[in-house]
Amino acid sequence: MNNLKNKNIFNNFDFLRTNLTIKNIISNFGKRIIDLFTHMPLSINENILVEEIKPIHFEKIISCDLLVNKYEKKYSKNAPFKILCENKKKQTIELLFFNMNEFQVKNYIKLENIYRISGKLVYVKNKLQIIHPTGVLNEKDFFYFDKFEPQYDLSRKKINKKIFRKFVKNYIDIIESYNFPEEWILKKFRKKSWNSFKDSLLHLHNPNALCEIKLLEKNRQRLAYDELLASYIIFYELKKKINLKNNIPPILNYELSNEIQRKLSFKLTKDQLTTLQDIKYDLSLKKQMYRLIQGDVGSGKTIVALLIVADVIKSGFQVVLMAPTEILANQHFDYFNKLLSPLNIKTEILTGKTKNKKDIYARLAKKNIDILIGTHSVYNSSIEFYKLGLIVIDEQHKFGVRQRINLLEKSVGCHTLIMSATPIPRSLSFVMYGEISISNIKSKPQGRKDVITSLINKNQIETLIEGIERKLIKNEQIFWILPTIGTLDSEEQTLITRYEYLRKRFKNKVGFIHGKVNKEDAERVMQDFKDQKIMILVSTTVIEVGINIPNATLMIIENVERFGLAQLHQLRGRVTRGNLQSNCVLIYNQNLSELSKQRLLILKKSSDGFEIAEKDLYLRGAGDFFGTNQTGLPSWKFFRPHEDHTLLNSVKENSEYLIKNYGENIDKIEFLQKIFYQEKNFKNFYSV
Repeated sequence: MNNLKNKNIFNNFDFLRTNLTIKNIISNFGKRIIDLFTHMPLSINENILVEEIKPIHFEKIISCDLLVNKYEKKYSKNAPFKILCENKKKQTIELLFFNMNEFQVKNYIKLENIYRISGKLVYVKNKLQIIHPTGVLNEKDFFYFDKFEPQYDLSRKKINKKIFRKFVKNYIDIIESYNFPEEWILKKFRKKSWNSFKDSLLHLHNPNALCEIKLLEKNRQRLAYDELLASYIIFYELKKKINLKNNIPPILNYELSNEIQRKLSFKLTKDQLTTLQDIKYDLSLKKQMYRLIQGDVGSGKTIVALLIVADVIKSGFQVVLMAPTEILANQHFDYFNKLLSPLNIKTEILTGKTKNKKDIYARLAKKNIDILIGTHSVYNSSIEFYKLGLIVIDEQHKFGVRQRINLLEKSVGCHTLIMSATPIPRSLSFVMYGEISISNIKSKPQGRKDVITSLINKNQIETLIEGIERKLIKNEQIFWILPTIGTLDSEEQTLITRYEYLRKRFKNKVGFIHGKVNKEDAERVMQDFKDQKIMILVSTTVIEVGINIPNATLMIIENVERFGLAQLHQLRGRVTRGNLQSNCVLIYNQNLSELSKQRLLILKKSSDGFEIAEKDLYLRGAGDFFGTNQTGLPSWKFFRPHEDHTLLNSVKENSEYLIKNYGENIDKIEFLQKIFYQEKNFKNFYSV
C-alpha cells in the first residue's frame, strides 16, 4: 500500500487505475477514505480458519492454509481439474474445478505456493475435497482474510466485493489513528450500549470478536443518531444563513385568484380551499413563506398553486415554477398559459430545448415575463429576475441538491411553495424539509372515482389481453409499465420483449417510451398517445411524473414486486385524471414473499396516498420509502425511519444545544457536516 503517513480520513483513497468498480465506488459512496466506512454492512459472516480438519468440519464452509503439491491430469474430457494440497498437519485436501480452463486455474493457484482456501468441505470416498473454492488468498495477502467478514450490498451497484473489501482494510489504520473530536452526543441521550463514533465504524467494518457482531444493530443506531444530528445541524445552520426575512411586503389583494376561481368549471374541494387559506395567511404576514403542499396525483395541487401565483404576480412580483421533466414543464406551461394569458399575465417556458434563451433572460430582467416555467434550465446562473417573489417547486425530491441550491440562491426574500405527491408522515417532516409548514390535500375532486385495483400472476396475462380488447372497443387507453428496458435476448420480461408481444396482437396501436429514447422521439410518442394515434403505451417509470391522459383508464404494472409501494400508488394515479371508471392491474411473479403480499394488499385495499405511505414506511421501512432511487427521495446511510423515529426528539434537542453553544462546539459541528455532507455548500439547502 502507498505511504499512508500523511493521509487523513477526508483525503481521497488511492487507486492505480480507473475501472468499473472504482467508478461505481466513487458514484455510490464517494471518493474520500471516510466514505468507504459511512455505510452499513448487510451482515457479518464468521469465517472458520481450521488448522486440523475433523469430522465436525464436514459439509461446512471453512478456510484452511494449504500448500499446493500437485496438479492431477484429467482422466476424461468431462472430469474435473484436480489440485492436491496439504495442510500443516499433513492432511491431503483436493481442490476440484469443473468446466474451467486448467491453465487459468494454474495461473492463480501455483505449485509449491501456500494459499488460504475457503469453501465447502466435503468427505467423499475417504477423500477431503473443496469443490470450486469461494476464496483463494495468496500467502502475502493473508492480511485481507477476515475471521469476521462484513457483507456489503454491492452486486446491484456493480462493485467487486473483493476489491471493495481491500480498500476498506487498507484504510482501517487511518480510521484508528485519526484524532476525532470529543463526544458530541449529550450524556442524557447517549445509550449505555453505544460505542463512540470511531469505534462504531470500526466494529462495523473491522469486527474482531463475536460480541462485536452482536452489537451490529447498536452500532448502526448510534451512527443513525449522528447522521440525524448532522441533518438537523444543517437546517439550523441554514436558518441562520438564510435568515428568513421578517420585513417582506405582505400580499393582501386576492381579487385575481377569486376571479379565476369564479370562472372555473369545477368547485374546489374542502382541502383545496383550506390550503389556499393557509397560503394566503402566510403571504399576509411580513415573513418569508416556506410551505409544502402534499396530495395524491390528481388531487388538485396545481390549481391551488396557480391561484396563488396569480395573486403574487398581481402584487408586482415575478414567479418561477420548477418541474422535474420537460413533459411536466410543458404540461404546466399549457395549463398556466391557458388560464393566465386572458388576464394579461405573461407566461414563458424555459427547457433544455428552448432556442431563444438570451431573449428570455433579457425579458426576465426587464419584467416582461411574469412567470417562468421550466426544468433545470431555470436555475441557470445567467438568469436574473427583476423582482422574484415566489418559487414553486413541483416534485422537489426529483431534483439534485445542487440544482435546488442554485435556484434558491436567487430567492433571498422569496416565498417558497413545494408540491409533492409523495406524502411523508408528519413525525419525519423535519428530517426531510426542516421547519416547514405543511398543507395536506386529501379530498378528491368532485366526480373522481377510485381506481379498481386487481392482483394477478404472470400466468394470467392472456386473460388480461381480453380486458384490453374491451377497453379499446370503448376507445379507452392503456399504460403498460415495466421496471427495465432490456433487450430481445433478455431472459426476463422487459419493456422491449413486452412491446414486441403486444405489437403482434395490436399492431400500430402500440408505442413505447423509456429514459433512453431521445427527447424528440419521446415527445412524438407522447403526442401520438395524447392524440389517440397510439392506444397502448409500454413504458418504464419515466411516466411516473407529469403525464396527463384523461382518456387512459387502465394501468398495468408488470414485475410489481420490483417497485416501491409509494411509487406504485403514483403510477396508479396516472389513470385517475378523468371521470371514467379506471382499473389498475398489478402483475406479480409466482414466488411472492409474505411481506410483498402484505404490501400489495395495502395498495389493493386503499387509495389514500397518506395511509399507504405511512403503512409502507413502517411495514417495509427505509429501503422502499427513503432508500432507493425508486422514489427519488433521500437515501440514508444508517437512519431507518421505521426503527429510529424515537430518536428524533432527542436529536433535535441535542442539535439545539450544539448550535446554542456554537463557539465551543464548532469542531464537532463542522466535523459532522463534513462526514455526512462532504464539502457541499448548503447555504440554501432545503432537503437532505
